[in-house]
Amino acid sequence: MGFYNVLITEMVCPNCGVSSPVRIQYKYGSTRQFEYRVGDTIPWEGNNIGNPELTNVKAYGIAESTTCPSCNQDKIPEDYDVFIKNNVITGVAPMENNDYLVDNVTYIDLNK
Repeated sequence: MGFYNVLITEMVCPNCGVSSPVRIQYKYGSTRQFEYRVGDTIPWEGNNIGNPELTNVKAYGIAESTTCPSCNQDKIPEDYDVFIKNNVITGVAPMENNDYLVDNVTYIDLNK
């Protein structure tokens, strides 16, 4: 996957209902394997992917593991949308449809 960043968040396992930490890799901003949480600001310091001028984007994210640490079942979603507004991570959600494949991109400008 090359250089990427990691969003650390909590997800509820659809199998057992327990909330557990999930590490989601994504490529947007300065990609130097920084770790972020929702609410953090993304820097632009080099090795950049994307455009700091965009005000509303979503980035393709992929879970480092889909195995729930509580029930040990492979039930955690693998693909995510990481939502970014004005370079601040505002949220994350399991991906509903993979529109990144249309243009083979790692992020999408939601203002288009």
